[in-house]
Amino acid sequence: MGTHVNGERYRGSYKNGIKDGFGEWTHPDGDIYRGKFKAGVKRGSGIYTFKNGEQYTGSFKRDKQHGMGSYNYNNGEVFKGEFKNNKRDGKGYVVFRDDTTKSGTWLGDKFVKKDRLKNVTRYLQATYPSYKKTKTSPQLEISSIELNIQGNEKILETNESAELVIELENNGEGNAQGIEVFLDLNNYSGGLDIEGFKIIHKIIPGGTKKIIATIFATKMMVTESISISAYITESFGHDIYAPSLVLLNTKSLTIPELVLTDININDQNNKNGLIEPAEVIQATMYIRNNGQQMAKNVSLAVLYGDFVFNTGKSSFELGDIKQNQKKKVEFSFFAMSEAEKELPISFELKESRSKLDRIIPSGLDLYRNNKIQN
Repeated sequence: MGTHVNGERYRGSYKNGIKDGFGEWTHPDGDIYRGKFKAGVKRGSGIYTFKNGEQYTGSFKRDKQHGMGSYNYNNGEVFKGEFKNNKRDGKGYVVFRDDTTKSGTWLGDKFVKKDRLKNVTRYLQATYPSYKKTKTSPQLEISSIELNIQGNEKILETNESAELVIELENNGEGNAQGIEVFLDLNNYSGGLDIEGFKIIHKIIPGGTKKIIATIFATKMMVTESISISAYITESFGHDIYAPSLVLLNTKSLTIPELVLTDININDQNNKNGLIEPAEVIQATMYIRNNGQQMAKNVSLAVLYGDFVFNTGKSSFELGDIKQNQKKKVEFSFFAMSEAEKELPISFELKESRSKLDRIIPSGLDLYRNNKIQN
């Protein structure tokens, strides 16, 4: 038994003076946990009862609700499914008065996608099977590490992805089961989306498994050097910790900014540099990317309003545009005298991220020397 300075109480197993094994922990506010500990933190199966009477029963990893569990709410609802970082996250379903009221996928404690109950239960049974402890122990080791950044670069830039590949090897005599990898990022300010590793059900003695995490740099990411460490947990506590596993250098870039730089007109009739009624105009313009990120899969369409008519190509696939790079576009048209003096011609720009799409007025007028003559 032990009582801490902050009022916490613990009764259970210790190892080297630290909570390890089965025990009961009581918080001064009234929360109670009964279950397994590993190296001083909640690890394994347990029951956490909150002071308000709500209760979580299930798996804990690194002191948090993680894995398969069941949560009883005060209103009578029961959620059964996946938890991550103390929140419903993954597949699950809600039962109220013995009836399933909701089933599907949760993300950050919010219900995001509906799915049939039988599909959810089938997934949970396959993902969280019962493991049988072996007489001999496994010994997990990291045999190789790779950090592959999009485009074979050494720095992960905004809106790019990287893959962290870890190969695990079991050098013990027993099966390693229910293996999960958790990443710790040091000197990290946020802005990376990380799709975690999947659970490995078993690595036999002498066997290896390769697992992959995808790291995406969002626009919120900043420039810094991030040291990535890994906690690797095994169902029966044969865990390993790999500090400073790999260094990830990131670089924050401003988003693409597509602008119209200039328009040249060639009035083929009298060469006076004016756009006049019924005169076929050949126009050349340039699109430039003023942002630091690459603009990807850019397309452009020339839009014409009343009394202005297209005489050539009006849609263009410009592909990727790098920082400060310009792409040339040539189009032709003629306008009738009924057209507005400020010609209803505009350019619709689209990029792979729809939020960057925009429509730019041409600024072309009838009877006026336009931006650049001939």
